[in-house]
Amino acid sequence: MDIKSIIDKLLPILPMALIVAVVIIGITYLSYTLYRKQGGSKKATLNQFSALFLLFGWFVVVIVLTTFSRGANFEGWVNFRLFSDYINAWNQWSLSELQLIIFNMLMFAPLGFLLPLLGKRTHRIVPILLISLTVTLSIEFFQMFTRRGIFELNDILHNTIGSIAGYLLMSAIQDVVVHRKVKAQSLFKAFFIPLVFTLLFTGAMVVYHSKELGNLSIRPVYSQNMNQVEVVLNTELETDGDTVSLYYNDQIHNIEYANNIADLLRSSFNLSQKGSARIDGYNRIWSLLENGGNEIILNYNSKDGTWGFYTESNETVYMAQEDLNSYRKFYEKWLLSNELLPKEAVFSTQDNNTLRWDMKQSIKKIAFEDKDFFEGLIMLIPSQNNHMPIDVFYDMKENEFVKDVNIISPSQAYEEILKGKFYMYNNLNDGDKLIINDYELEYNYDSKGYYQPVYKFIGLVNDQHWEALIPAVIN
Repeated sequence: MDIKSIIDKLLPILPMALIVAVVIIGITYLSYTLYRKQGGSKKATLNQFSALFLLFGWFVVVIVLTTFSRGANFEGWVNFRLFSDYINAWNQWSLSELQLIIFNMLMFAPLGFLLPLLGKRTHRIVPILLISLTVTLSIEFFQMFTRRGIFELNDILHNTIGSIAGYLLMSAIQDVVVHRKVKAQSLFKAFFIPLVFTLLFTGAMVVYHSKELGNLSIRPVYSQNMNQVEVVLNTELETDGDTVSLYYNDQIHNIEYANNIADLLRSSFNLSQKGSARIDGYNRIWSLLENGGNEIILNYNSKDGTWGFYTESNETVYMAQEDLNSYRKFYEKWLLSNELLPKEAVFSTQDNNTLRWDMKQSIKKIAFEDKDFFEGLIMLIPSQNNHMPIDVFYDMKENEFVKDVNIISPSQAYEEILKGKFYMYNNLNDGDKLIINDYELEYNYDSKGYYQPVYKFIGLVNDQHWEALIPAVIN
């Protein structure tokens, strides 16, 4: 989720949050007025009422963002693995994962910032810590019981840190107001937590950019517990490593490439752009418009370098073979002229409406021939009304040979399986039976666009199909 997406979610919530805050503050003020008329001695200041108003508004925004903006799709999901967010962000090298960590802290900063304004009891860090933990725990339990989110220790940690950061900033401001000058101690308090995380993220970036290869998303955040899992090996494993080819593809994690594709579509089909590109996880999404007003959605996936677009047209396409072949000439010329299609690609049609081009390579050729190659496919559904296709999926990649690399043996990769160092959507449980029937060498893109060799193990878990990928390059 990017900043624009967060703002888009916040804007509809703000009016409701303000209304709720005004109603509650109104009730609170009436109660306070009655209290004073009946002889109550405690006085409330304007600052306290203002802080209370903002806190109620903040709480409404947070509860809607974290619960009511989602569907009830998370039955019983919990994550007690502290710091798993950081491991996942590192393995994926994902901006969205990093933004989520920062957002979870920023979301609770107003709580710690405003609480000290309510009275002397909330001037100390311990009450702030206890209140912050109570609020974030309540939200996490509410998410879990309503199935609108996952109970995560990481969220509790980051929410609490954010609240403490807000408290330290307010504490520093109050110190400046009381002493009428800025002290080094006050500045240190205000910027301590932001500085720690700035150093943490900067250090991660330095380490990442100092490495030749990128990170592989196939690496698990945590290992499977294999203690009570029966593992059966039904294939022979070679014990010697090998030397294979390493490749690079500039379509992966390359926003400039995606922008060039968007520019190409605009110029080729006379399109205009609606707003700016959105970020949704690994996807960059553009909204383009034809002259007639039809919307075209362009989506680029930075993780695998694929892109595609579809129109909002309700046109149904069904063509004879000769008609499809006539459209082939136009689109093939367009693809070739823009260096999007290798001349050796194999053409075919399918479903009486789709043009398709394929380039296939054997794993032996990829691993041992040490030369550039194309691999992938292009699928295109032409329109019978104009030159703008109805639907396009582009997964044609030119991989450039970089060098030969040494890889571990299949036997060593199998040892990683026995240690549980592989990703599974549903975790293994005690008593499960894992049967490994085969393995093969494959390639997988890393976060820098390198096409790395990996081992794929194939088998069954409790009679259900199972696959796992193990990184193969010796670092």
